[in-house]
Amino acid sequence: MKTLLTVFIATITFATFTFAQPKTVTDYFLAMPDSLYSSKVDGTKVKGRAAISKLRKSMIKVEDIKNGYLRIEGGWEGWAEIALFKKTDGSYIIAQAENGCGPACSGFVKFWTYNTGKWTDVTKSVFTEPGEKAVAKKFNEIKPESEEAASDEGMSYYYNLPRQGRIMKLACNECSQVADGNEDFTIMQYEWNGTKFIKK
Repeated sequence: MKTLLTVFIATITFATFTFAQPKTVTDYFLAMPDSLYSSKVDGTKVKGRAAISKLRKSMIKVEDIKNGYLRIEGGWEGWAEIALFKKTDGSYIIAQAENGCGPACSGFVKFWTYNTGKWTDVTKSVFTEPGEKAVAKKFNEIKPESEEAASDEGMSYYYNLPRQGRIMKLACNECSQVADGNEDFTIMQYEWNGTKFIKK
């Protein structure tokens, strides 16, 4: 009897500490480590899961559950995007693109996997960062004739995650205005193939 009771208690304890796998892009965003997206506009850090979740929900400006996409705006000059990309095995990687502006925008992109409460940075295994010099070189190849050339030392750029589809864009906002008035001038594109991002 004592043995069965011990097993029962151990089972209950284990069940208490298991982690539910997120199902939507919002679930993944809310489950991100406490160090991310937990500061108010004045820089004050919020503590505690409930308080952080409340703050993160207030940062969501575009929530597209169907397409696995979020646009986040918080206590900084810029924005962030979270998007889900399905892998060939049916699981997801979680893309996080964060951009700061002042006035030129620059940013970074990271890719994560999440399993039983553990976040793993898989950026290097799914994406090769081009670097500022390579971006400047590409910009100079495709820029409008009226636009000044980018410096050989590099240039600022950021990433736009797709709300639909599998193509991530590397863009800049100060280098040019395209004909339709869009502030994002696309310099490079990368397509998700189920395993990694391939430059188009």
